[in-house]
Amino acid sequence: MSDDRLILDTARRALEIEAATLAGLPGLVDDDFCALVRDLHAAPGRIVVTGVGKSALVAQKVAATLNSTGTPALFMHAADAVHGDLGMVQPGDYALALSRSGETAELRALAPLLRARARGLAVVVARAGSTLARLADHAVVTPVPREADPHDLAPTASVLAH
Repeated sequence: MSDDRLILDTARRALEIEAATLAGLPGLVDDDFCALVRDLHAAPGRIVVTGVGKSALVAQKVAATLNSTGTPALFMHAADAVHGDLGMVQPGDYALALSRSGETAELRALAPLLRARARGLAVVVARAGSTLARLADHAVVTPVPREADPHDLAPTASVLAH
């Protein structure tokens, strides 16, 4: 197989995996999703978006998009939050945590603190039974059967699902 053929096959396979992940998301928009949107809209404060690793990068983008659309938001890195930045969260704020596994140590430590300080906690995770999903007021579960890279390591499809 030529180098070009391998490149094309790899790129097409990655896009097929990512497209399949996206194709499954519309079915996840349900009554709980509507309740989450209502809770976020009713929050008198900001939406505090958090995550770790690549999910933190997506969380930054979510916060920026919310601000662009007129919804006050801020990004707070989960690791920094448990080391002093939790003071950014005010009683009227609503917390939104992004995590593929729902088991990240920093987010597991942060979730109870957010529940105590914020108006509510919502999470976007790939596993319904995860610790974060169980701790949240609302859990948007976005299953990711596999990542697009050959070793199933780089968060490609999961970043799209967040």
